[in-house]
This record gives sequence, structure tokens and C-alpha cells, in this order.
Amino acid sequence: MRTTWAVSAALATCAVAPAAAETNHGGQIWGSIQVTAPITDDVFVSSEIQPRWSAKNAATAPITFVPPIVSWRKSESLIVSGGYLYAFIDGARLPTDLHEHRFLQQISYRIGAIGRVGIRAQTRFEQRNRSTGKDWNVRVAQQVLLATPLTKKESGGPVGVFSMELYWNLTEADWGARRGYDDLWTFAGVRLPVSTSTAFELGYLNQRQRAVNGRANMNHAAVVGVSFQLSPSITPPKVVPTTGPGLQPVGGREPVRN
Repeated sequence: MRTTWAVSAALATCAVAPAAAETNHGGQIWGSIQVTAPITDDVFVSSEIQPRWSAKNAATAPITFVPPIVSWRKSESLIVSGGYLYAFIDGARLPTDLHEHRFLQQISYRIGAIGRVGIRAQTRFEQRNRSTGKDWNVRVAQQVLLATPLTKKESGGPVGVFSMELYWNLTEADWGARRGYDDLWTFAGVRLPVSTSTAFELGYLNQRQRAVNGRANMNHAAVVGVSFQLSPSITPPKVVPTTGPGLQPVGGREPVRN
């Protein structure tokens, strides 16, 4: 699958976006705690909790994900993953006790490198159902990620990360999902390894949601994440699967050159 369509679609979306006066801007803080454990040399299981704190005018209320994801490393440049994600949503802008169930399948793959900049991508399919309706929604998410060391060290030091992820609904649902453009997430930040098995990721996330009744919602989020690898003896793969908005672990020991 070609991945350049994600960037092109994102630029097209911005070109037709409503004027600034018609955009609702909301502030958020997104946290993340991710744990990855090996089953075999090439099979991993990961779980992540993402608490969010939102301003009253933010388009989404505080939400926490708890996903168990199982991944198989076919090669150093290709990982296939699948799993289940549960979300509990509780906020003034949404119905009380709103639950979401989500199944997902994804492939994470390495595209190549330009100098010291590694280029990777991730394609994910999601099947979603919410407690406010009966329908299942099918959505695809396409991400392109750039990563580069911020020091002369090829590995083990801070890594700069930039990613864009486009969400596109393939079907509609009675609880509000509409076919077509759904979200665009743009992330810029830095990954800071503190040991062979632990790293922090700090950055800024811009989340532009589809326009509803002629008005678009845009969230500005500060992202603070930490990831743990339970077995430091396992070398991180060149592409690490994840479900986070730019929280992709970029292995501290991972070379970015071809």
C-alpha cells in the first residue's frame, strides 16, 4: 500500500478546512504508560493506559485506553499486530457512562532512510462499537513517522519524532460515525531513553476532527509518555507497534541508517 496518500489527504483536508473563526480550540494533556513483554523472540504483548485531561471546551472528554496488543515480528522491517481496546468516556460533553469497544489489526513497516532520518509507516484497521448505538463502524488509520537522533550518537541518545496520522471512516454508525474524513493527528516531540528498558516521550499533538454543522474542532495536547520493556535483553524491532497518537517507541538502540 502506498503511504504518501496520507500526507496528500492531510494537505487537502487543511486546504478546505473552515476558517479560524469557525474552529473550536480545546486544550488537553495526554498521558501514557506502556509496558511491553516478550512471549518469544519474535512475539510481543503490550498494554497501554492513556489518561487524558481536557479543558471544558475540548471536543473530547477525558478518556482512558487499556489495550492488550499481540505482535509478531516477521522481519526487522515488518510487524503484524492485532488486539482489543476498551475505552471508558466520562465528560460533560458526552453521554454519561459512554463505553467503546474496539478491535484492531495493523501492520507496521519500515520504508527506509534519508541520511540520519528513519522513515516508517503504520496501517491500522479498526472495528468500533459504542454503548450509545448498535452499529459497528469500520475505520482505517494511516500513519507516516520520521525519527532522527538529536546527537551524534547513532543509538542510545534522544530521538526527535514527527508523525502524521489520518483517520478515515469506511462505514457509518448510528452513534455518530460518518463515512469519510474523521481525524488528523500531527505530533512532534522527543524520545528520551533513561535506561536500556525505559524511555520517556514528550511532545505536542494537534488533533483536528471532522467538521460538524460547519464547525471544526481542534485539540492542542501536551503529551507525556513513559514506556517500559520488561526484558532488556531483547533488541527492539526496527518498527514498534503501538496505538498511541505519536507515542511510538523509537528503540534507543535502533540504528536509523539503511
